[in-house]
Amino acid sequence: MNDRKQWRQWKTKAVMKGIVIILICTGFLCFSVLAEEESGPTSNVWLDVIQMPTQAQISVTVPLSYGFAVIGSVNSNDKNPVSKENGNLLLPNVRVVVTTPSGTSGVNAEYAIQTVSGSSIPIRNYSTDVRDEYADEELPLREGLPVEVKPYMVAFQDSSGPTHHWQPASADPTWDGTAGTEDAAKLNFKKFQMLLDNLAFSVAGQKSIDSTVKDVFWLEDFIALDAPPNVVDYGYTSAGTAQVPSEKYISVQVRVGGIQNQYKQVEESVKVGAIYWEVIPGELPAVTEP
Repeated sequence: MNDRKQWRQWKTKAVMKGIVIILICTGFLCFSVLAEEESGPTSNVWLDVIQMPTQAQISVTVPLSYGFAVIGSVNSNDKNPVSKENGNLLLPNVRVVVTTPSGTSGVNAEYAIQTVSGSSIPIRNYSTDVRDEYADEELPLREGLPVEVKPYMVAFQDSSGPTHHWQPASADPTWDGTAGTEDAAKLNFKKFQMLLDNLAFSVAGQKSIDSTVKDVFWLEDFIALDAPPNVVDYGYTSAGTAQVPSEKYISVQVRVGGIQNQYKQVEESVKVGAIYWEVIPGELPAVTEP
């Protein structure tokens, strides 16, 4: 199966049917909280998209933001690669709270590290659709609809090109620690690569966001989400989204470049940013749910 060909075909179909592509971002330091109640998803990270002229209801909870921290050093002898294995990289299951920013006159920078649950995050799919043969009924039978998600990250740039800010990288920027290569390793200071579900944000491209074309890094493949289970029995909300979602836990990894003693300030050691998502509806299975 050619996923990229199918994606292009779907996007052509989307233009014809008026399907909404979801582009979202936020700026929290850790992954957004995902919350549900009996009535369905209730947090501000769930998406509700109507696919016209069908009766599909697309609702997916996804992480909107990410964060990680480097344990830096002011010791010139701390020439260690940055990695979880070396103990100087805190992955997105931590929250960094800066209490006193560096640069404050006469005051040392201070921050606190808080651990939050798990190094994997859930993505939940509440999407449903109605088969054509039931579309004219007053209360048509709804069934769970599988979807695919395709996330990407935006490369930060100004008019002169990449700046001193953190930069996503298409390749692993981690230094291998080989003696005599420190100068080359320092060129990857504040460069990082994130992986979701063991897939890297490694495919460079461009995307129009808010009428501006920006450089982005796509995840190297789609993440497929199963249809919500047995919507016929478990039911759905008044909005048409499933009461019980399908759920997929995805792992989170980060690769960071540079050398430990390059990260001397709190602001240099903490990265927070946004993930954008495209949500791609699938098709109902060939057989109606029992």
